[in-house]
Amino acid sequence: MNTSGSLKTKNLLKILTDAEGKSFTGTVTLKGKTGLASVTLKGGKVVFIREPRAKSRLGRYLVSKNIITEKELQGALNAQKTKGGSFLGEILIEQAVIEKKSLATAMMSVAEESLIHLLTWEEGLYRVEEEEVPGDPVGDISYKEMANKAAQMASAVGDEWAIDQIVPHKGKIDENIKEEILQAVRRVSQKLRDLKPDEVVLLVEDEMLMREMFKDKLISFGFEVDAVESPHLALEKLMEYEDSGKIPIVLADLIMPTLSGKGIFGGLELLEEIQKTYSHIPVIVNTAYPDASIRRRALFLGATYYINKPDRKEIRPEDLENQLNLFIEEVAVCIQNVIQRHEVYFERDQQNILREELLTQLIQSREELEKVGEVVQRDTGDIKFLSETSSSMVRDKSLAKMAEVIVNFAAREMDRCAIFLIRKDVLTGFYGGDRRPEGKQFGASVKELSMKIADSPLIKQAVEAGKLITVNDPGEQLGSRIKELLGEPLPKHTVILPLLVQNMVVALLYCDVIPGGTPPRDIDSLEILLNLASLSLEIQQQQVMLKRLKQN
Repeated sequence: MNTSGSLKTKNLLKILTDAEGKSFTGTVTLKGKTGLASVTLKGGKVVFIREPRAKSRLGRYLVSKNIITEKELQGALNAQKTKGGSFLGEILIEQAVIEKKSLATAMMSVAEESLIHLLTWEEGLYRVEEEEVPGDPVGDISYKEMANKAAQMASAVGDEWAIDQIVPHKGKIDENIKEEILQAVRRVSQKLRDLKPDEVVLLVEDEMLMREMFKDKLISFGFEVDAVESPHLALEKLMEYEDSGKIPIVLADLIMPTLSGKGIFGGLELLEEIQKTYSHIPVIVNTAYPDASIRRRALFLGATYYINKPDRKEIRPEDLENQLNLFIEEVAVCIQNVIQRHEVYFERDQQNILREELLTQLIQSREELEKVGEVVQRDTGDIKFLSETSSSMVRDKSLAKMAEVIVNFAAREMDRCAIFLIRKDVLTGFYGGDRRPEGKQFGASVKELSMKIADSPLIKQAVEAGKLITVNDPGEQLGSRIKELLGEPLPKHTVILPLLVQNMVVALLYCDVIPGGTPPRDIDSLEILLNLASLSLEIQQQQVMLKRLKQN
């Protein structure tokens, strides 16, 4: 069952399921972006798992579960170094630190945890090799069940990395804050995934049969492959990749037509040209030409790898396919090494970008919170002022006092304010104020106003509706007498609020803002004051009636 390939085309679950079905004994070696891992099998069952996350996972597990002490673990690890090749579990049994049953349970748990982690690997290479395996399986692990857990934990692994690496902390993070951070990480991570390096293998081979064979086999390893037959076409492809944003890995034969038309080392000439123009592009040179000086020259010119390929003339036909498979596997490992380096650099940059992006978002959030704080502080001040104003108005029930309080309150946002009394069909000015320096005479002018309600369509609408009226650019709706009272400039925003006593409009609050001013925002508070004024006047009226009744 000695095979190799890409985890993109055959994932670990399929490999292990096949191994179980064939009672395979040997090792499955994985090469992923985080490093090397292996699953040792006997009869298709797991005996041991190595993976790159941490050393001595079994020892750490035993200490974390208080099965052994840290001192006992260190003693066993030192003994393991001295003996060499012995399993940690065997040494712990020999030292009478742990019983076989407890060890078996721990090894099963550790193997399952490690297997779940490896089943999340979606990219990389695998190699399956038959060999003798010492020891016994840790237990009957269900590969399908582990794969289901791996799928469930895939996002959790990313979340854990985000919290631990992007937002280092001490102690516990509030769950709501943690979720906010994770949502931000997921948004940024998705953007970065869209920018992930898009590698393509550019195969440069002049022999058509070899070109097609190599291309098919490399595709079976999960790589995207473009194949061309000459250095000229290779350089044209490299120009295309620059425009498309793809990152090429060049796999070039050494012996083929040259760019200059002289000589036979076209691959060497292509390598030199790439170093001049595209020095960042990795080049893997392959050849059956047995010349050490040419190999040294290729490496001096910047070849990432120099691989000897099988010479068809020296290989029996029945062995050719096997030799080509081994050659392609070696090439695939070299390509994977290059891709892995790309991904390491990308993830390093990704982490930095994530931190910068999150820092920016946190700064923006802080600024937004400060703005919210300002609004809350301002609104709290408004509520306090409204409360104090309301108390004052309820305490002093005279209309004159109420009018003064209401106009002063409205003047915080309005330019001109006036209280008009309603007597049948006549509107009479009662109290007014203008916060602008040039409006000192406005209050006196208001007191002189007397007009029919019908002369102002806007006033008539407010009286008939008995509810709040707001208008932008009222213009002619004001009526000539109101326009004369206001003078220039005419208002940009107008607010009229009725004062009702026993469902009858007895007065109006008129307010406006001139062009260029800020539109009024706190009309609700004005309505509250008018309603309180209405209630106070009704109470006052009832008190007067009760007093008369007592006198009679």
